[in-house]
Amino acid sequence: MIRFTWLWFLAHVAGRLPSVLLDVIAAAAGTVAWYASRRVRETTTDHMRHVLGVGAPPARVAAAARECARSAARYYAAFALAGTGRSEPLSKAVEAFEGLPVLREAYERGQGVVLVSAHLGNAELVGRAVVPLGFNLAAVTELLSPPRVHDLVHRVRGREGVRLIPTSFGGMRDAMAHLRAGGTLGLLVDRDVLGTAPLRPFFGERAPLPTGAVELARRTGAPMFAVWIPRTAGGRSRVIIEPVPLPPATGDREVDVETGMAALTAALEGGIRRWPGQWFALVPIWGERER
Repeated sequence: MIRFTWLWFLAHVAGRLPSVLLDVIAAAAGTVAWYASRRVRETTTDHMRHVLGVGAPPARVAAAARECARSAARYYAAFALAGTGRSEPLSKAVEAFEGLPVLREAYERGQGVVLVSAHLGNAELVGRAVVPLGFNLAAVTELLSPPRVHDLVHRVRGREGVRLIPTSFGGMRDAMAHLRAGGTLGLLVDRDVLGTAPLRPFFGERAPLPTGAVELARRTGAPMFAVWIPRTAGGRSRVIIEPVPLPPATGDREVDVETGMAALTAALEGGIRRWPGQWFALVPIWGERER
């Protein structure tokens, strides 16, 4: 009940505030949450210890962790604006696109394209940035509970013309069909939302990372790209598209998934290292399961 009420308030009330004021409120709320919530503070601090390395000064780790909390609050501010239909025009929200020609070339081959990213930067902008450019985009999304929370969140996210596919057996079948029809499929790959992912090295320690993106790419032959949308100092964002070089398939499913995951993990670590304070995952990545 509380979660639904909070999200409804964001999508129907808070999003009516001027965007500049909403951003100031989000930054302040993120800072307060970091100091007030032990869970938020410990989770973000642990994440930054992994990302920045064991030799990083504690003050730097704490500063990056606070920025993670502020980035999470800004994510909810972006959701609020989307809920009221007041998101900035794409020309104002994005200051630059990088790597778009290579993505378009891959898309026009008709084999489908897999886009991967993390909970980082202005993730709510992905649909608005990709759909108007002519890419047939579907996104694999987490099933939320209770159902009315799921319906509210996905109603807001679906306004940009993105087809939403749930993380379920039937959903994976639909995702496969979408790729084989030449579509573009987006997945966030930094969290194990189903609790079934195998453990593999991630920033120097084993963590559960989902293999679904690699398996879909391997089974369909679709190329893979990482998409990053970091926020810039001017309050806008950049859209950065980079190929993820999957090694040639061998025909051995287990080997192909393992080599593909190594390439995906390297790309994931590279993006997060570039913008550590914009990684707003607030669920612990390490230490939640026995190693």
